[in-house]
Amino acid sequence: MSEVDDDGVLGSFIGKWAQTAPELELALAFTPQPLRAAQAAFACLVHELEYAAFGIAEPQPALFKLQWWTEELAAAGRGEASHPLTQALAAAVPLARVAPESWQTVCAAAFSLREAAPASDGDGLLAEFATLYQPLVRIQAQLFSPLDVAALSRARSLARVVRECANLAAALTAGRLPLPLDLLARHRLARGDLARPGVASAELLREWLDALRVHADAVDPHGLDPISAATLSADRWRLRRAQAAAEPLQALCDRLARVPLRATLAAWRARRAGAALASP
Repeated sequence: MSEVDDDGVLGSFIGKWAQTAPELELALAFTPQPLRAAQAAFACLVHELEYAAFGIAEPQPALFKLQWWTEELAAAGRGEASHPLTQALAAAVPLARVAPESWQTVCAAAFSLREAAPASDGDGLLAEFATLYQPLVRIQAQLFSPLDVAALSRARSLARVVRECANLAAALTAGRLPLPLDLLARHRLARGDLARPGVASAELLREWLDALRVHADAVDPHGLDPISAATLSADRWRLRRAQAAAEPLQALCDRLARVPLRATLAAWRARRAGAALASP
């Protein structure tokens, strides 16, 4: 495990989230040492917010969790952080420069995505997720510049859609549809058909995974942080392999736990590009 703190508290959060995002730990090795703890804390904070938005089944506990984070992040900006992640962030970056309203926007968007209506097309679906990731990325750019806000927002939105698709059964149970309605119409399938494995649903998923791969290939990796660059590279590989598999959904799920060698190269390139952009 990357050593980012002395007492292991932050390391425990990294270990927790590296189980679901193995590229996290890999990319931290390519994060500049002076910012490694803060970058790790921010990445884990994003995972905590995503879990509240998408991982908690009941709406009331999810809302309570997101409200708590809103208050905690506002307090951290005043120098009153109480959570290990906000304490690690506040120790390394000037949280006071982030307005409390910015965190409120992020947490409100996270909750609204739980109840978002199905998107009519792929661009609309990505735009829905961008309501969460655009303000979140703007905060990240305030704390860790230089970054390409547009590319980073796109990469994070795609990463979330990929994971929502991989966890299709859970998303459907929660009332979310992580693929567009026009795709269902073209394949003459209903939402309930997606929960039943079969040739028709597999073909639909292959088309959607191919569309996501095209979107991922269009993201410019320059200006991404090492974690997002590694995730984007790994997701491109996951989408290609899953699309070609007999059971695309199962193949995508299986590959979320694996990181290809190309992700290491992507993280290294992001480190070099970031160093070049930061140079006077």
